[in-house]
Amino acid sequence: MTMFTIFGVLIFGLLLLGSSVVMKKRWLSILSMVPIVIAVGQLTMLYLMGM
Repeated sequence: MTMFTIFGVLIFGLLLLGSSVVMKKRWLSILSMVPIVIAVGQLTMLYLMGM
């Protein structure tokens, strides 16, 4: 994954999280954690490979 894709996924996850807070849907906030975790994992991988 490229940096652009990672940030896209991260922003998508944060938007989902924001909308879940507004609509008070617990399952949506759990669902929104998935793209956030994936994006953070990818960033960590890139960071560790860069070192």
